[in-house]
Amino acid sequence: MFLSGCGLVHDEQIVGPYRLSAIDIDEQMGVCYEQRSGGCIGRIDETVFAVGADARFVVAKQHPSNDRTVVNYFIIVIANDSELADPSKSVIGPLSEAAYRDKSQSLRLPTFTRTIASLE
Repeated sequence: MFLSGCGLVHDEQIVGPYRLSAIDIDEQMGVCYEQRSGGCIGRIDETVFAVGADARFVVAKQHPSNDRTVVNYFIIVIANDSELADPSKSVIGPLSEAAYRDKSQSLRLPTFTRTIASLE
């Protein structure tokens, strides 16, 4: 996923270069890494409906392709990511709720601080 900086229906900074963005409709909401050139490279595809972050991690809850019967969990390890990094080196997931809970305890993940109720 590659997003440009104009014409977005939603564009919100999460932490550092990470953005919560949707191009045409909110159901396209995803997490991307903002490049210095202004573009944004996808990290977690649609439909992201909750995020949280600290200096070490970005966490997200996602309904894949807006299928609200499924909830996937993702973790971005900020130290492993960069503008040109392969996302498979920094993004953990999709995870089940049980697997996410285990990782959350062992890694001391941040809480979900932003939820988009219309996508939940």
